Parts: sequence; C-alpha cells; structure tokens
Amino acid sequence: MMNFSVVDDTFDPNITLSYFLSIQVNLDGFSFCTLDPVKNKYIQMQHFSFVKNLPFEEQVEKCFKEAEKLNLPYKKTLVLLPSKVSTLVPSALFEPAKSREWLSFCNHLPGEAMVMHNKVKMADAFNIFPINQQLHKILCRQFPDPQFFHQNSAIIESNLSTNLTDSESTMLFVNLAEDYFDVLAFSNNNLKLCNTYPIKSENDFIYFLLFTFEQLKLRSANTEIVLSGCHPRFEQMRKQLSRYIRKVKASNMPHHFQYSHCFREVNSSAFYNLLSLPVCV
Repeated sequence: MMNFSVVDDTFDPNITLSYFLSIQVNLDGFSFCTLDPVKNKYIQMQHFSFVKNLPFEEQVEKCFKEAEKLNLPYKKTLVLLPSKVSTLVPSALFEPAKSREWLSFCNHLPGEAMVMHNKVKMADAFNIFPINQQLHKILCRQFPDPQFFHQNSAIIESNLSTNLTDSESTMLFVNLAEDYFDVLAFSNNNLKLCNTYPIKSENDFIYFLLFTFEQLKLRSANTEIVLSGCHPRFEQMRKQLSRYIRKVKASNMPHHFQYSHCFREVNSSAFYNLLSLPVCV
C-alpha cells in the first residue's frame, strides 16, 4: 500500500485534547486516524508503508519524527496490534494471572512477548493477545496512556453492536492478512465462532472457509460473507470465493461514525478494524 495522508479542514491542532487518536502498527506499516468524538466524525488519516528489510522498531520511531500530528496531545490513544495469535475467555472464567497460560495453550509464544488482554463488552469475554516488548516500550514512551487492542476485539464490538442477525441467518466476517485470516461467525445477535487460519495459498483460504460452512452446518442461501483487511490479492480472492458462496461482499466503513469527504479516497476494507477501534471504549 502506498503512503497517503488525508486531512479535513476542520482538523484543529489546538484542540486535539478533545480528539481520539487511533493507531494500527504491523510489519507492513503504520497507520493512524483522528476522530472528533463531539461530532462523531473522522477528520484525518495517514499511512506509512514499511520497508521489509529494515528494523521494524526504527521505522516506527521514524513515523513519530515525520508526522507532527503524532506528537500532539489527545484525549484517548487507541492502538491496534494485528496478530494471528489470540484467544477469547468468557468473563466468568477469566483470571488475569492465567492470561499467558491460556494464550500458550493453543499458540506458540516467544519468551520475550508480553501478554495483554482487554474486555470485549458485547461478547462478555476477554481477548488475550501478545505484544512485542520493544514496541510496547516505544508506544508508552510516545503516548502517556495508550490502550492496546487486538483486531478481533474491534470486529466483535463493531458487529455485535450494529449487525442484528436472526436465528435463521449467519454473517461470516472474514479479516484477511498476508499470511493468515480470521473468521468470525455472527448469528442471532451472538458470536458463534472466532478462529484464525494460515494462508499459504488461495486454496487454503477457500478450503478453510468451506470447512467452516461444514462445521457450522451453514447454508449458502442464508449466509453472507463480509471481507475486510489487506492482502495483495484481496479482489481476486473475493471473486474466487464468490464462485462457491452466493453472498460475498467487501466491508464498508464502520457505520457507527461519520466521515470527512476526504475519506472517499480511503480503502474502507483495508482500514475497517482501525476505524472500528473507538467502539471498544
């Protein structure tokens, strides 16, 4: 993805203490956007692509030096850290001291990884996920009190608060990354499934989604698939999936918010999770 920056005329650097800053950091790049919560309107977004053979942390630091808006004070700073590793634990069973144990049960964790969690209110559960220690240190040095989230938290909160499904229909929300994808199933206003699968080829993508249909006993006639995320072959994979499943579409901007006219240039599917972050707080 190419670097870009869009800014609404109403963005005022003198009143950023009334704004929410949302950030997404992964190996592909650094993105951030600004929400004016008074108007419930997004008024700014910028993206920096990363060079794969350069140190990740150095490129994050470079973003802070080049983007003046990242050095202004904000009411809230929300940080999205996409990862193929996470696990959900019901609130009734959750114990903070067992977070690493639960996450390690189904995932391999590097010894130096920090383990964090946040409450997913609409699902009455806690999402547990890892974070790179060095990145955590950099972000906490740059911002006074950042709140950290995994992409599935944003997806769940966003969809359960607005997509009202009945017991006869199911919505599969599929979040694509370069080497994995998340599948979340929503039916009867509940989360029915949250899983992550690796992608080594486009055949893997189709296989695991059809496997999900089989396991949940879904019918194509009353199941809709919504695709979000960023993948070099996003559109080709959407078209291929449409050969097997009748209702497949790319996600729109989260409709909890209003958007400046300059956001017409923004790829809504690639930034759906980032734009959904304020729903988590």
